[in-house]
Amino acid sequence: MTRRAARGVLALLALLVVASAARADLGGYTIAEFETQLTVEPDAELLVEERLAVDFSEPRHGIYRLIPYAYTDPRGFQYRMRLRLESVVDEHGNPYGTKVSREGDHYRIRIGDADRTITGRVIYRIRYRVQDALGHFPQYDELYWNATGHEWQADIGRATATVRLPAALPADSLRALGFTGRFGATAQEVTIAFPEPGRVHFEATRALGPLEGLTVVVAFPRGHLRFPGAAVRVARFVGANLILLAPFVWLALLVRLYRARGKDPAVAGSVTVRYEPPEGLSAAELGALVDERVDLGDITATIVDLAVKGRLAIEEREESSLLGLIKREETRFARRGRADAGDLLPHEAQVWNGIFKHGEQVDASDLRQEFYKEIPPIREAVVQRLVRGGYFEAAPTAVYARYGGFGVLAGLATFGLGALLSWITGGLFPQALALPIVAAVLSMVLFFAFAPAMPRRTKKGVAGREWALGFQEFATRVEADRIERELADPAARRAAFERLLPYAMALGVAAAWARRFQGIYDEGPAPGWYRGPGLHGGFSTVSLEKSLSAAMASAGRAMAATPRSSGSSGSGGGGFSGGGGGGGGGGSW
Repeated sequence: MTRRAARGVLALLALLVVASAARADLGGYTIAEFETQLTVEPDAELLVEERLAVDFSEPRHGIYRLIPYAYTDPRGFQYRMRLRLESVVDEHGNPYGTKVSREGDHYRIRIGDADRTITGRVIYRIRYRVQDALGHFPQYDELYWNATGHEWQADIGRATATVRLPAALPADSLRALGFTGRFGATAQEVTIAFPEPGRVHFEATRALGPLEGLTVVVAFPRGHLRFPGAAVRVARFVGANLILLAPFVWLALLVRLYRARGKDPAVAGSVTVRYEPPEGLSAAELGALVDERVDLGDITATIVDLAVKGRLAIEEREESSLLGLIKREETRFARRGRADAGDLLPHEAQVWNGIFKHGEQVDASDLRQEFYKEIPPIREAVVQRLVRGGYFEAAPTAVYARYGGFGVLAGLATFGLGALLSWITGGLFPQALALPIVAAVLSMVLFFAFAPAMPRRTKKGVAGREWALGFQEFATRVEADRIERELADPAARRAAFERLLPYAMALGVAAAWARRFQGIYDEGPAPGWYRGPGLHGGFSTVSLEKSLSAAMASAGRAMAATPRSSGSSGSGGGGFSGGGGGGGGGGSW
């Protein structure tokens, strides 16, 4: 859309708004005088008494008064003032016929008789009480009131407002400001007088045009009002900001869903020491069964498992450049055994083929920005085998994605509901949408926070996890002499250490596992599947684990590397015409 077209659309919208306002207000009148008496009661209620002297130049039935009851503060929170209409009378105290209704966030008080028209000057006295109209700040209390409103399509010849406080407070203890003009204006074309203690009088120094108004602010010392208790204030706040309840509703739903579909079934018994991992599970599958995710530690444990099985060799080399000034460690993988992966599990085949895609020997650095493509299918292969094996009811990755999607939908639904509520109360503008946005974000965060807890293990999966934890207990706590008793043959001890090392790595207890087998290589050969620069002349399980873990961590980081992508208070200085409570406007009918 061009700028000229955009300006045309904006002009058309402005014309429609003006035309709509003109249809709502028939015109044919001016307001000669608009006098407002504001009495602050000790119980923090506000008594409002308005006197309007209206000159009708054309026959009309009367006027209507629009008084807002819903507001949005600068933080985006909504609050509502409770209004109770007491009387609408003429200058002699005779009541007018009235009809009260709601229009958006306004009360509409229609005054007059549908069977009778009037001309000339008519006096209207409107009296009503308002709750929650006063500001309660740490240093002072405050009345911030739009005395005339800014929605009158007529001139106001003379506008005044008088504030009566609940105590005879001296003028030097008060701060009074007045603002005139259209909504948002900061002009202070107002005279302010203090006729007596506890009373402040405001008068606009000029006539007000259509859509202009008078706003008054009086700040006074605390301690003269009885505000509602905390429970009442919280109840009113929640009532005015119902969208804040949405995250709590989602939280209750998520807790219920977790108990019904996310919480693992109970299995009789407790964790007992196990000397072997669960039968039929690889190291990566065991790690994923315990923490419900396939991480780089599970993938590097698979590499070590392939080495122990004789399918590859791991060599850690120290390379230097620039005449030996710069040194770095490099991990090399060499293919062994069969030239195909037909005898391997699906995820093992993915790892093996991903490493040796371009040759029989490969450095980990050569896999940078290349092997990362293999990681998603590796993870999927591990998860799917656990699901098919009956350990999970559904793939954890699918559950994460499902609840992430639910979170986005919940956020959109929450925002939509909040925007609808704001529109119903007439507050559909950026400031009023702040609260729906906050509620929507909180709702999404709740779903994302619950997602990791929602994958559900089967009874077989729970039993397998407890078995894995029992093996973890064995790896970290069993004494070396007990291992010697269980495995008297040194060769059997070396074989057990190497065979179960990948499982210990997947469970994060490889260092403890190595300490339990300290000294097993003193009288036997070192593993043929691993060579490292720090092992010559001092080979041990501890040094092997340290070197191997460091090499695998470095290799894992390189293999997972991806390419770079291209690439308010009125008296505190914030007051304005139309701010605070009150306001609205009216018209003729």
